[in-house]
Amino acid sequence: MSKPFKILSIDGGGIRGLIPAKVLMELERELQKTSPHKKLYEHFDLICGTSTGSILAIAIALGIPASDLVKFYYDHAKVIFPKWYLKVIPRGVRVFVSSIYSNKPLQKTLEKVFTEANGGKIPLLKDLKTRICIPTFNGNDGQINILKTQHHKEYLRDYKLPAHQVALSSASAPVYFPPHTFSFSNEYGSGKNVNMIDGGIFANNPSLIGILEATEKLGHSFSEISLLSLGTGRGKHIIKTGWKPKDIWYWLFPKPRLLDIILDSQSQITEQYINFLKRTCEKTGNGFDYLRIQYDLGGDTIDLNASSKKDLDRLEAIGDELAKNKLTEIINHLKTK
Repeated sequence: MSKPFKILSIDGGGIRGLIPAKVLMELERELQKTSPHKKLYEHFDLICGTSTGSILAIAIALGIPASDLVKFYYDHAKVIFPKWYLKVIPRGVRVFVSSIYSNKPLQKTLEKVFTEANGGKIPLLKDLKTRICIPTFNGNDGQINILKTQHHKEYLRDYKLPAHQVALSSASAPVYFPPHTFSFSNEYGSGKNVNMIDGGIFANNPSLIGILEATEKLGHSFSEISLLSLGTGRGKHIIKTGWKPKDIWYWLFPKPRLLDIILDSQSQITEQYINFLKRTCEKTGNGFDYLRIQYDLGGDTIDLNASSKKDLDRLEAIGDELAKNKLTEIINHLKTK
């Protein structure tokens, strides 16, 4: 029997990335009981991550312990997501034509954290220790982009990109952050990426991207796939009646509900697509292993840009509860085949 091709997929979700970070922390701790010298990335053949999930995916692929990723959210939440009015008041009406937040603090933080994990040298995608797929949207040419490590003969450019720039490209959610433009120049080449925005607008749950990469590009059969998909909490978005154009603030500021609905809906429909695909493959004897770990926030949704300790503590508690209830199932899933 063929060795399973193990995929880890991590949804986007802003600060709610703390939920999968906590699950991964507990998973890593449990796995190290039997494999103490094995890093978390060594348990997966491919890691896909969107937006906050791209940060986690790249960090794991650099060998950063998951416990450090939980700390990452606590340490930097208020720097990345300061109170919105702290920006609005000094700059007057600029809020009407700009993003809520600058992406510079996030860029500096990612560069620092990733560089420290790479021995003091800014890591490129080529420096990652396992295969990676990171969705982002190229606003310069209106095309979806999946930025990848060089794990296929056709992938001739992305491996040259700085890892923190890739993560920020995928995490630049419209309204929250401005589109991300960056240049790169290193021993492997140079170039420029213009107006990159959050991959969550088309793949907030990047699980399907992982399946397509494994089958179409890497030649694995569906029956070889073992997919672990981690969500960042599913909200229940209740839309008020009587919507009128004057209610634009309800949709966009200071809580961009419209984007939140799009991201949550995309994750949900992807989950349904994969369940359908799994059932279809099972009819021909080619079913694959799929485990989705998600928490239902109900109507008490935590904003993607929350940064208070109260919200962070609640997110960590949710991740802890998921780990407590699902860890045995996750471990068994990783042991399948």
